[in-house]
Amino acid sequence: MRAGLFGTALSAALLAPFCAQAQDRGVFDKWLDQKAPVCVPVSDLKAVSRVTDLTPAQFQFVRALYVSLPPVSRTLPPGDRAITATAGEDVMLGLVDNDQTCARFLAPDFIQAMLVQVGEGQITHIGTPVSWRPPSY
Repeated sequence: MRAGLFGTALSAALLAPFCAQAQDRGVFDKWLDQKAPVCVPVSDLKAVSRVTDLTPAQFQFVRALYVSLPPVSRTLPPGDRAITATAGEDVMLGLVDNDQTCARFLAPDFIQAMLVQVGEGQITHIGTPVSWRPPSY
């Protein structure tokens, strides 16, 4: 239980600044606004961005991210696959069901990098340092 709460708190702390910055979303604004329709046809995204299907492992990663975003969901979002929609430097992730995305969010650079790592099948092991810098005294 503690690990779940810690994970939720950590994801909220890491992603909250990016969600707060999302006031100027450019081309994706109309689909990320609170007044946006719940579901959007993928064809609408394809009209204004490059849409790429993600692997099954990336789908599970995106689904887990979506559930942990504030407000934390108590149910799995609809969808059986995931996509990225890329327009310029903006990347939106979407969970897709029946050619509609009913769950979507912007992906900051660090999430995009992790998504690539998941797609490449990269793993780390307990005790493997993520990065190391000598301490500054």
